[in-house]
Amino acid sequence: MKTKVLISCLLLTLLNLVFSSCKKKTNTEPEPAPVTQPPASTRNVRYEITGNYTAPLLVVYNDNVSGNTTLTVTALPWRKDVSYPVSVQGIGIASNSTNPQPGAAGQSASLKIYVSNVVVQSSAAVADANGGINLPPIAYVFP
Repeated sequence: MKTKVLISCLLLTLLNLVFSSCKKKTNTEPEPAPVTQPPASTRNVRYEITGNYTAPLLVVYNDNVSGNTTLTVTALPWRKDVSYPVSVQGIGIASNSTNPQPGAAGQSASLKIYVSNVVVQSSAAVADANGGINLPPIAYVFP
């Protein structure tokens, strides 16, 4: 009886090894190399301000390599497309109304950063009782 149980266990173990063993690969052709994209040499960014604010806005945008760029936007909507080198690791933008030409109280504006046509950061503001507006600064760090 013990012999039959021992032989049965050995047979089960042997069958398990046979059926679970790896099959030999019959295809001798090499596997194709994975398709890889070359690393991007630039980062495409769009800054955008939209809304119904009617007064000029002072805009400052910055990268961590060349510093600040300042300009005055006289009408909305406004957008600026910039291609940064991959050495730029972070960017930021801010905007506020210029004096002495404030807009009207209650007017609004929103500020957005797009990277590869996707909104990655945004902020918005409403003009105060004096018609001044201050869009909160936003920043983005590239992954």
